Amino acid sequence: MQMLVAVHPAQSSESDKGFVKVENDDGRLRLRFTFEGKRHTLAVGLPDSKINRLVAHQKATQIELDIASGNFDTTLKKYKPPKASKKKAEQATAWGLFQKFMAAQTKAKDLQVGSLCRYTATLRHLEVFFPNQSPDKVDANLAEAFSQYLRGEVADRTVKDYLILVQACWNWAGDTTAENPWSRVLSQVKPSPKQKVRPFTVTEVQAILKSFECDRYYRHYADFVAFLFGTGCRFGEAVGLKWKHIADDYSTIWIGESVSRGVCKTTKTGKDRTVTLTAKVMAMLGARKPEGVSPNALVFPAPKGGYINDHTFRRRAWSKTLDKLQIQYRKPYATRHTAISHALANGANPLAVAEQTGHDPQILFKHYASVIQKTTVMVEF
Repeated sequence: MQMLVAVHPAQSSESDKGFVKVENDDGRLRLRFTFEGKRHTLAVGLPDSKINRLVAHQKATQIELDIASGNFDTTLKKYKPPKASKKKAEQATAWGLFQKFMAAQTKAKDLQVGSLCRYTATLRHLEVFFPNQSPDKVDANLAEAFSQYLRGEVADRTVKDYLILVQACWNWAGDTTAENPWSRVLSQVKPSPKQKVRPFTVTEVQAILKSFECDRYYRHYADFVAFLFGTGCRFGEAVGLKWKHIADDYSTIWIGESVSRGVCKTTKTGKDRTVTLTAKVMAMLGARKPEGVSPNALVFPAPKGGYINDHTFRRRAWSKTLDKLQIQYRKPYATRHTAISHALANGANPLAVAEQTGHDPQILFKHYASVIQKTTVMVEF
């Protein structure tokens, strides 16, 4: 074993072998030495200063004594500076704390794509507004300033969504002795009342369907749009529909999967359901089904195969079709609202519609009370 002898810095040189040398490495202290022909560098974990150099020399002496006595730790773990506690590391910055919170939530709750987008967006805004701010320095005034910043970036409803996540993050951090600075500012965010989406009229629906059927660029989506209007299914449910989900006589379909941002998952409610189809939708599916198609094939694939991309569809086919027809723009989700509204206005049983469309009955009564009648059946466009 190679023996190292401690040498006073004034007597040492760059070529000294075995001497544990204290160095300045870009303003931080480190130790450098050679043991059994192998060079080692070890961070002290302190900035270069007169006092910190005394600490570094003490560490150097410890290494030299361990080598001399045969107790040298070749893993160097014994000589490395103690790591900051995990809690402190997580809380180094406000956004760093939220990043850890997001990772914990993702692991615990298996967050879906939509939720992950909200978490990611919140993290991005925290990084921008609190690049170096420690979470324990965030008080009610800073929380209010962040809320005002968000109001200039996103809608009030979204501001509330983001602040709910940040408040949950601070609660998760576990300091129950201090008041959560986000509670008061969150209670002050009151989104403006949102006007309900106006369903398409029967005339508008017929014009939209006709336009898709005749459009040289977007006719690929004609059956898909007809299916949305004819069933009231959610966009992602229609995108993920496969031929094995459709009854042999086309009278019903099974809905138990949904696609969001190209990822297949369960339905929004986590429940499956069976949807009874109208004669027109049955005929459309019967005419559409290719001979010998795989049961696992998508019923409504994208033009080049795979899942229909909601952004591409909305930005190109959908918005351009409405613009061409001079119909007031509503998101593709309005097809669902339209189907439900017309079915209820046509006398469909509200509970049957709720079951068919996968709606919570209470939510359906709340949002569609004005059009609820008394009898049954989906309307055919």
